[in-house]
Amino acid sequence: MCLTTHWVDEDWVLKKKILNFCQIPNHKGEIIGKLVYRCLQGWGIDKIFTVTVDNDSSNDGAIRFLQRMLKGPHSILDCKYLHLRCNAHIINLVVKEGLEEQVDSISRIRNAVRYIRSSPSRYQSFKESVEKENIDCKRKPCLDVDTRWNSTFLMLETALKFSKAFDRYFMF
Repeated sequence: MCLTTHWVDEDWVLKKKILNFCQIPNHKGEIIGKLVYRCLQGWGIDKIFTVTVDNDSSNDGAIRFLQRMLKGPHSILDCKYLHLRCNAHIINLVVKEGLEEQVDSISRIRNAVRYIRSSPSRYQSFKESVEKENIDCKRKPCLDVDTRWNSTFLMLETALKFSKAFDRYFMF
């Protein structure tokens, strides 16, 4: 788990710091909450507005634990808004759902990219196809990462630039 903090200083400048990296022995909400709370105590942080987490149900338990521990005279708005869901994670889930409509096409492209990148000789042959098609692109075809929807976009974008090279490569 990585714990970061973001705040605005007295000059209204946004500051960001990594507070801690730690192993989580299990994904029970109370355990996660205790680890976060101990870290905050270690840094002397007692005024917290929000904690941003993904939608995993264990995070609900972690937030409940933190609300119990942080409520009091120093709490901001009585910890009412402590739980903030990660918008990037939500967008990733929405986009992944939308991409399911195109799963066959995306899988074919992913498999083609994986195939040419899986050995130096295949990649060299693919580069020769790129040269024969006069494709001017400094990037090489990239694979996507399941948890990053924008990586699927980048994979498709580069594959489109290399489409003629893919056609040539797989024809011969």
